[in-house]
Amino acid sequence: MFTQQEIPALIARQLPQVQQDLCRAGAHAPLTALQSIQVLTDYTKRMALEHDFKMVGRSMTLMGKLYEKGDKLVRNAVENIFIYSFSTLMCNCNIVEWRMVQSFMPSDLYAVFIEQVLKSKC
Repeated sequence: MFTQQEIPALIARQLPQVQQDLCRAGAHAPLTALQSIQVLTDYTKRMALEHDFKMVGRSMTLMGKLYEKGDKLVRNAVENIFIYSFSTLMCNCNIVEWRMVQSFMPSDLYAVFIEQVLKSKC
């Protein structure tokens, strides 16, 4: 199981492009799981808006791995940061872009997303 202390290094290894953002976010103290997931979420959204779907896919795969193998704190961070913000991404994409982004989302994360949408009665 991944702990919150392992998340920043794991993200930086898998996506070196976000290393600078991780360093900036953790400049004054070690990053929490929430901060690390927020950095990865922001990067994923930015790549989607720039139509870099290859990087969206890599980010989604990593997020799925963090969710699947993370401890309770990491899983909660993924649900409360990434999954929650996913609906805002939907508002910023046209239907084709949204379907592309959606196609990269691991099925277990998509199921959590659908559950959140149903709970919010959207």
